[in-house]
Amino acid sequence: MFERRIADGRKVFDVFLQQGISREALDLTFRMFDYNVGLIPNTEYAVIVDYSEPSTVKRLYLLHLDYGYVERFYVAHGINSGVLEARSFSNFVDSWKSSLGFYFAQGTYPSKVNGRSLYLEGIDKSNDRAKERAIVLHGASYVSEQFIAQNGRLGWSEGCFAVSLQDRDYLIDVLEKGSLLLSYHKDLMRASRLSPWQQEVSGSEIIPPGVNPRRTSGEGGGGR
Repeated sequence: MFERRIADGRKVFDVFLQQGISREALDLTFRMFDYNVGLIPNTEYAVIVDYSEPSTVKRLYLLHLDYGYVERFYVAHGINSGVLEARSFSNFVDSWKSSLGFYFAQGTYPSKVNGRSLYLEGIDKSNDRAKERAIVLHGASYVSEQFIAQNGRLGWSEGCFAVSLQDRDYLIDVLEKGSLLLSYHKDLMRASRLSPWQQEVSGSEIIPPGVNPRRTSGEGGGGR
């Protein structure tokens, strides 16, 4: 994957770097492809969710691996991971936190709560309870610019990768046949390997004025 080039001869890795994608996150993703040649069905797309960014930033990056193109989408973090920022991650059941590490996306199901949803298998020790925790990718009404305008932040999930209802089907369509998704934080990837059950950014979150720190009706909902 490191040697893959786009039509003009540039390495796709370098093209992604030029679009502001984290070098560490790209390196982890490309190494995962190269270590598992022939085992990952979808080599056209991959996802990096950069939880180093606040929820008001489109921090789900859909990488078009053949063309070096990046699409960006809003994505929620778990209600107990932080208010505006995701600062605390866990693999514990009922933690209602996001988890770091690689996921393998394959297959869909009709959730009674959230509609069409994408199954995710956690393949690192920091997220290998994803199925037990019902961590999936699904759509949610609290993932929208309107919600941000009203609350100063995106809505919270119960640990799932909740995206907007408008983007849900597109993302599921391109990922459902066997894709890599990396849940990433620039300060915690080493910690996720050394202490896989729980990781936290040191210090307390500073919540800016105008950001609602309380749960609103409809947030959460899980992946069941």
